Amino acid sequence: MDTETPALEHTAPCIETQRAVATMSDTLACAARDAAISQWIVMHAPPGNTAGDATIIDPEALLLVSLWLLPREPALWPTVHDWVARWSDLLSVQRTRNIARAYSDAVQGELRAVAVTAHERGKDFRWSPVIKGGGARARGDSDEGDAAPVRKDSRPPLPFDRLAVERDALLVLRFRMAFGVGARADALAYLLARGTAWSTVTEIALATGYTPSAIRRALDRMAEADIVLMVDDGMTRYRCDPMRWTALLGLQCTVASWRYFLQHFTFVASFVDWAESVSRRKLTSFAIMDGLRTVARTFRPTDDRDALRVWDAAFRDGSTWDEMEAALLGVATSLSTSR
Repeated sequence: MDTETPALEHTAPCIETQRAVATMSDTLACAARDAAISQWIVMHAPPGNTAGDATIIDPEALLLVSLWLLPREPALWPTVHDWVARWSDLLSVQRTRNIARAYSDAVQGELRAVAVTAHERGKDFRWSPVIKGGGARARGDSDEGDAAPVRKDSRPPLPFDRLAVERDALLVLRFRMAFGVGARADALAYLLARGTAWSTVTEIALATGYTPSAIRRALDRMAEADIVLMVDDGMTRYRCDPMRWTALLGLQCTVASWRYFLQHFTFVASFVDWAESVSRRKLTSFAIMDGLRTVARTFRPTDDRDALRVWDAAFRDGSTWDEMEAALLGVATSLSTSR
């Protein structure tokens, strides 16, 4: 009996920690699922419906998290493929492939199926390299922008023939329609969502997932055209004049916010995949907590330095489960309030 007690004392905290991690994994996965479903409802909405536009949708981030969610939410499959068949030309092939590197091999397989839909049903031949699974860029692809798709207009009919681009939530897609798919449209949408705040190239690159060089080229050209404002007082920063844009585009006075869905969705997928691996292994509580800190430290959920300091403090060496749990619940809350 005495020899079993230390083993029980060692095992009980480990099991408790595994259960806590599993519960948090379910919470985050459900939050990501609900956010994705809400965004697809907006993406499929008919023109004229502008209710509930609280956040700007990141189309590639939504596509990939939806593919990751398929085992949990198989009903997303026709939703994703029907939209891609009609509107794949508004997606960046190269950005999709770059983001997909953060996901599992299973998602890569689902992405190839999406590429087949874009290629065969949508007649969008930029997706050919994704189908082949090669590392080469599609012809004309770059971080700054994708080549215009080579296609015949034989896309499948929908109940409506255009996206509800007047919705604030579809601002990225609206700018891509106007300026082409790439860093220029996405950076402009980000700046407009930031209102009168100034942003650096690094901040915009982190938010949008493009390289700093692509963002700088795009912004410098738009600054020359007086589309965005630029200031250089030792640090080059950019912003939009929201009054000019809201009047031009018929947007709300306060444009929908940029909620870093790219970072939130990829973090949730990484956390859940890690949590599933933990459930299959015999680890000590210390090893589980240390692994959680490693996963969490890659997540940059905002450009607010104070908020980042709070996040980093929650996952410092020696932090408690209660501190980490509170920070993780904040991620779930952020996804929930984005609907």
